Amino acid sequence: MGEGKVAERGHDPTAGFFNKFAFGWMYKWIGAARRGEELNAEEMGMPPENMAHEAYDKFAAHWAAEQKLKDQDGQKPSLVRALRKSFGLFYMLGGLCKCGWSTFVILGAFYFVRSLLSHVNYVDAPTKKWTTAETLYGQTTAGWLLMMGFTIDAWLLGLCLQRMGYICMTVGIRARAALVQAVTHKAFRLNTVRADQSAAIVNFVASDIQKIYDGALEFHYLWTAPFEAAAILALLGYLTQDSMLPGLGVILLVLPMQYYFGYKIVQIKLQNAKHVALRSAIMQEVLPAIKLVKYYAWEQFFENQISKVRREEIRLNFWNCVMKVINVACVFCVPPMTAFVIFTTYEFQRARLVSSVAFTTLSLFNILRFPLVVLPKALRAVSEANASLQRLEAYLLEEVPSGTAAVKTPKNAPPGAVIENGVFHHPSNPNWHLHVPKFEVKPGQVVAVVGRIAAGKSSLVQAILGNMVKEHGSFNVGGRISYVPQNPWLQNLSLRDNVLFGEQFDENKYTDVIESCALTLDLQILSNGDQSKAGIRGVNFSGGQRQRVNLARCAYADADLVLLDNALSAVDHHTAHHIFDKCIKGLFSDKAVVLVTHQIEFMPRCDNVAIMDEGRCLYFGKWNEEAQHLLGKLLPITHLLHAAGSQEAPPAPKKKAEDKAGPQKSQSLQLTLAPTSIGKPTEKPKDVQKLTAYQAALIYTWYGNLFLVGVCFFFFLAAQCSRQISDFWVRWWVNDEYKKFPVKGEQDSAATTFYCLIYLLLVGLFYIFMIFRGATFLWWVLKSSETIRRKALHNVLNAPMGFFLVTPVGDLLLNFTKDQDIMDENLPDAVHFMGIYGLILLATTITVSVTINFFAAFTGALIIMTLIMLSIYLPAATALKKARAVSGGMLVGLVAEVLEGLGVVQAFNKQEYFIEEAARRTNITNSAVFNAEALNLWLAFWCDFIGACLVGVVSAFAVGMAKDLGGATVGLAFSNIIQMLVFYTWVVRFISESISLFNSVEGMAYLADYVPHDGVFYDQRQKDGVAKQIVLPDGNIVPAASKVQVVVDDAALARWPATGNIRFEDVWMQYRLDAPWALKGVTFKINDGEKVGAVGRTGSGKSTTLLALYRMFELGKGRILVDGVDIATLSLKRLRTGLSIIPQEPVMFTGTVRSNLDPFGEFKDDAILWEVLKKVGLEDQAQHAGGLDGQVDGTGGKAWSLGQMQLVCLARAALRAVPILCLDEATAAMDPHTEAIVQQTIKKVFDDRTTITIAHRLDTIIESDKIIVMEQGSLMEYESPSKLLANRDSMFSKLVDKTGPAAAAALRKMAEDFWSTRSAQGRNQ
Repeated sequence: MGEGKVAERGHDPTAGFFNKFAFGWMYKWIGAARRGEELNAEEMGMPPENMAHEAYDKFAAHWAAEQKLKDQDGQKPSLVRALRKSFGLFYMLGGLCKCGWSTFVILGAFYFVRSLLSHVNYVDAPTKKWTTAETLYGQTTAGWLLMMGFTIDAWLLGLCLQRMGYICMTVGIRARAALVQAVTHKAFRLNTVRADQSAAIVNFVASDIQKIYDGALEFHYLWTAPFEAAAILALLGYLTQDSMLPGLGVILLVLPMQYYFGYKIVQIKLQNAKHVALRSAIMQEVLPAIKLVKYYAWEQFFENQISKVRREEIRLNFWNCVMKVINVACVFCVPPMTAFVIFTTYEFQRARLVSSVAFTTLSLFNILRFPLVVLPKALRAVSEANASLQRLEAYLLEEVPSGTAAVKTPKNAPPGAVIENGVFHHPSNPNWHLHVPKFEVKPGQVVAVVGRIAAGKSSLVQAILGNMVKEHGSFNVGGRISYVPQNPWLQNLSLRDNVLFGEQFDENKYTDVIESCALTLDLQILSNGDQSKAGIRGVNFSGGQRQRVNLARCAYADADLVLLDNALSAVDHHTAHHIFDKCIKGLFSDKAVVLVTHQIEFMPRCDNVAIMDEGRCLYFGKWNEEAQHLLGKLLPITHLLHAAGSQEAPPAPKKKAEDKAGPQKSQSLQLTLAPTSIGKPTEKPKDVQKLTAYQAALIYTWYGNLFLVGVCFFFFLAAQCSRQISDFWVRWWVNDEYKKFPVKGEQDSAATTFYCLIYLLLVGLFYIFMIFRGATFLWWVLKSSETIRRKALHNVLNAPMGFFLVTPVGDLLLNFTKDQDIMDENLPDAVHFMGIYGLILLATTITVSVTINFFAAFTGALIIMTLIMLSIYLPAATALKKARAVSGGMLVGLVAEVLEGLGVVQAFNKQEYFIEEAARRTNITNSAVFNAEALNLWLAFWCDFIGACLVGVVSAFAVGMAKDLGGATVGLAFSNIIQMLVFYTWVVRFISESISLFNSVEGMAYLADYVPHDGVFYDQRQKDGVAKQIVLPDGNIVPAASKVQVVVDDAALARWPATGNIRFEDVWMQYRLDAPWALKGVTFKINDGEKVGAVGRTGSGKSTTLLALYRMFELGKGRILVDGVDIATLSLKRLRTGLSIIPQEPVMFTGTVRSNLDPFGEFKDDAILWEVLKKVGLEDQAQHAGGLDGQVDGTGGKAWSLGQMQLVCLARAALRAVPILCLDEATAAMDPHTEAIVQQTIKKVFDDRTTITIAHRLDTIIESDKIIVMEQGSLMEYESPSKLLANRDSMFSKLVDKTGPAAAAALRKMAEDFWSTRSAQGRNQ
């Protein structure tokens, strides 16, 4: 995949002089973007030297040499040195270009401006006594030559800066490519990876390597700035002699301040990073578990959690802004301030100020501003890059056990695994031993591994994979391995790509695999079939789907030895049988299979069984009485399962037809978070939701408070005006506009004082306005971004469930992390500088037009040119920005995924494939960066050309109209036009930057303004998400408003619900307005305290009844009464706090034990919480975690097992003293041991509650008062189990018989026993 493409793509788009000189290859793509085509970074390409492999090979040789130094004494390997040897020479060339820029700029300001001014002065008064040199410059030819020289100088200056930018970018990209490769080469070959290591490595790829790239772009600015400042000051000294000393003092004050502020801003950003990380961590937990958050009505809690973190963040952001404001004000105040000091000294001590001195000084200072503005940013970039290089160096030098985890199998070893008298231990934990006296699996065999939790079953699999250290014994593994991990691992790719896992696509094999892994139905349900994206960590699929996709990947790999670590835990009974028959006994019939499982019913069909306990293999051999007896001691097997186990008859073949429809855990599937199932692809309506950048900007402005915006705009104008007037004032001073000097050209202290003080006043005003400008602007921006964030968060947490069906969680996470950062950091900066530079540009053109009236025509032309440039540049810039964001995310995502699934990658022996894939994605990312930067340089090329033309025009006016204009006027024009030369490109860049950044605000603005709250009919086709009308089951259309009822909030409801009876009356419900009905006319009544079980095939609507009860979706028709109150009249919070649920996939949130049980702190008495923990058997675990206030990791923090997390959910339900409990397949994914504990706890703690149990195993619901049998959304049967079983034709009776004669008999016996005990209690009416 990698090599071929790289070879093909070896063509160099930048070949040829015109391309290299004027970025000519960009025209093709700019045209494409204007036509609205998507730009594909991979197609656009870049020079072959920038490709990951070439850059890495070059770097690797030098780095290897550095690493050798480690062994020699006293020398330390240096990453910087290796990079310098690899790319340093070319990079130095960039430095030379930067020096060229400095030279040309200073030459223009010092030599050309002065010479042209002396030419004008000569023409103005040729009769005065001039020196020969001045006379020479005064000739007409000289004037025109100077004009041409100045124009060429202005153009060359731009070219130098573009070359420097190009070289820095190219070197940055090469360094980046080489380092990503270095990191992945090392990381993907690690043996195991700890969570903190993994986070660090992802961080290298996500931010450190980007920082090194930024550092490479900015480094030349950093070291040249002091030299430029020194050169400018030296020239000023030559002009004004000792008068410049006070000016030097001002600059020496400001420069160190610049460095200091740059440093402080870096510090604040580092401090803030941890708050940002914490905030996004909370979002990452809450959004995938949003269904649970809604069940518990905990939205407010998480909103407060996030706001708390955010408050800290805002405080630091505020200080960051203060630094920035002072910093910018200082930089922009330096030129006029220093000029003031110098002019005053000059007039008092030396001679009358003349135009050639005054305006050359101002020109030089206007240039000095540029290095000063860039300095803090460059300092920040370079210091961050340096820190990143240090971290990377430490990581690359760190000694780690690497090498493939897969066992070094002898080439001719027979497929399978044999262990004799083996003793193993974990590399990280040498004290725990695994003892395996005998274990073998040969092709064509299925060996089951059973035992309690933590018995060492998974460790046995790890030993076969070679991840355990063998102490003694013999151990042989042969053949290719495929593996399904205990926690399913998916990449954020389409379902098909997850299954293929880098292998070639083979239609027939693929179809067989999908069918045997029971994925056929899912492909019909998922909106995009097998092209549906899995999402980050597979959030878009349900647990069962994730597991089956892992199984399919394993099957598709077609390996010799198959290791299944608990691969059937998250699927229901039907599906488990289907997979066992079709996949394990079917596709894998000729493979050596090791199956770790809790399903005892499969034991008789396995060739051998290994029984594990406490790290020992107690038994290995056939499944017989002895094995059953031994296992019976370890696991509480109900007599039912014994029955199922001893019944060896194969299941009745007639299951086939139903199995087609069956493979899925209840209907929960239909509620996996988007891009979900139900119905047609959800791509089309997406477009309705997006705002334009213009709308986003309006919303952004509006939330910032319009009055503030107005004030802010006023200060922007005021600051720039005071600055322009101060420039005019210098012209009037030189010309003595107010006739204060008695003799022309002679000094006079009174006159000088007059002109000085007013100049000082103007400069002072300028400074004050600048401080106010920054303050109001940043106040507006902070306020706006915080308001948008607050509203967006509130809306999303309280959005209807339908919203999450069509909005991928990954997108929402990006909105709340990346887009939020842009709103806090990049957008304000871009808009701020766009305002500042834009006004400078506007003011300079106005100034020049006022002084040289003919120039006004050119100003018009300039504005038109700018608009044309923007309209050409913007589409391409936005498209490339998008490509850059997408591709960057792809690379980081890949690294994060591979590290998370490192065990799987190694088991399949795919390390090289992934290193290659990382190189491919690096190339795509770098190509996007390369072309985006080249586009900016293309823009600079043209803008600089326009700038140079303007300089030519002004010089031509100066020479041609010297007599009419006079020195002071021309001087003012020149000092302004030089500013334009420096700032014009930047203005166009910042305008486009701001526009494209508003595109990233649009997502947040949409969430803040257009996401409806729960309790409405959600319709994604409407802009505000609220349905206008709904279609009733009988086809009538009614306005949606008529369905939403008045909310009662009566004091009488304080004790609701008191008894817990539930009545469904003709309930119709659908997930989306265009989806089929999920519940059709369901009617039943549950009396208080009754235990009701719901059964039915996947998609029959049993989970949907719970969703309707919780009002996750509004009813199209009918009503649900709880204790006689129609739930549609209650507020959602009141309704959901009145019910309790134990969900299918238990979730724990990062926080304390207390916050997981009682987030709102309603129970002040700890004794109550301990009491509940004791009831559910979590007391020890809670003490182990550090008491009620002990910290716990969220789900995925492997500290609490699945069973323990389910017990936490029990504890939450027990704390809610409400009479209704819902169980949504609560024990589906547990081993029998844990399940027994949970079931006992439920019976013990919740005995008096009305209980609705949705189950996929009949033994969990056979002991119920009533059974609900659902089929395709309709209620088929509702009776007590004994009555249903008495009728052999009832659906329930048939379901029971399907389990096989022995199991059916046991189930009927259980139902009978339960019925008789209930009758004895007098419970059955």
